[in-house]
Amino acid sequence: MSDNSNIVLIEQKLEVPGRLFFFTADDAAMFLGPCFVGFLGRNLIAGIVIGLILLGLWRRLKGEGGIERLKAAAYWFLPPEISPYRSFPRSDVVHWRG
Repeated sequence: MSDNSNIVLIEQKLEVPGRLFFFTADDAAMFLGPCFVGFLGRNLIAGIVIGLILLGLWRRLKGEGGIERLKAAAYWFLPPEISPYRSFPRSDVVHWRG
């Protein structure tokens, strides 16, 4: 009889984003957020329309590179004062002196 307690299962796709229904997590936030607010405000149709518009804009902004491309663009193009990556080295410095 073999002991199976030493078996480790390794996920095949570690980089697959989480999904909610058929949306990725960030797409779901862009669509379902306005839908929920429209539902609470008793104007679900307007919430769905605004959610679809935001979803289309979000997907166009993300493009082929996904959320990683947006994170890289935020690091490289935002000024350090408003960048979410304040603890990272500044992206506008070409030569560091030691």
